[in-house]
Amino acid sequence: MWTRFFPAFEQARRIAFGSNEGESILGEVVSVFSDFNFNASDSEIYPSSFVYNRKLGGGASLLTGPYPIAAATAFFPASTPDNIKVVGQVDELTEVDLQAAVALSFPPNGTHSPALEGSIDSSTAECTPKLPGSGVATLSYGMLGESVEETTVVGTKGRLTIKTPGHCPTKLIVSLKSTGRAAASQTIEFDFPLPKDTDDIKTAGGFVYPNSAGFCYEAAAVARCIASGKTEAPQYTLAETMLEMEILDEVRKQLETKAVDEE
Repeated sequence: MWTRFFPAFEQARRIAFGSNEGESILGEVVSVFSDFNFNASDSEIYPSSFVYNRKLGGGASLLTGPYPIAAATAFFPASTPDNIKVVGQVDELTEVDLQAAVALSFPPNGTHSPALEGSIDSSTAECTPKLPGSGVATLSYGMLGESVEETTVVGTKGRLTIKTPGHCPTKLIVSLKSTGRAAASQTIEFDFPLPKDTDDIKTAGGFVYPNSAGFCYEAAAVARCIASGKTEAPQYTLAETMLEMEILDEVRKQLETKAVDEE
């Protein structure tokens, strides 16, 4: 999941969760919106391309679905969805899913009653009901048309948007909330330019996909893990990998599509 290693994404997580010295400027994360849709017909031939071949890992859920799902789990860490709802379209000829919308609900990370931010005072509107760690994610992915491809994280005190292309981002914007509905008091922009292409890359004709130079961030992280004897990267652990596969398997069941190795 190379997305997790981009400096823009790592900065987004630092902003969302704050530091050891204080809480996040976004407050409590309450929802995540993420999309990744592209038009496969721009480069793939129907129905012979691998993207339409289930036994070769085709279908939107395996090609684009992992990115918005990983965007959701990134901002609800150590939490397993307690409810998953999926709608979408499946191609009758190839039997792969072409697009889907997924809604995830994450439970609170405690067993107590809703916590309240501030004191309970009917004369003010400063008190906000909370269930720490809980929230919802609204996700869209597919290969029928091209979407904006952004991830927006909404908190009680503001929101941040990981700008397009969200699966390999270099920019994000933070909008902090002011008093009153939909009022933004401050906007902060972050820009993390990619490394410049080397002469060898230019001579070879450049990269095929957007921001492919960003694979260097994942490669460097893997090298650091190997050097220090780690068997997994903290940016995307084995546990979270398995959680995402479980979510994708539930998506497949609700869409009634077959698994890669299923006859």
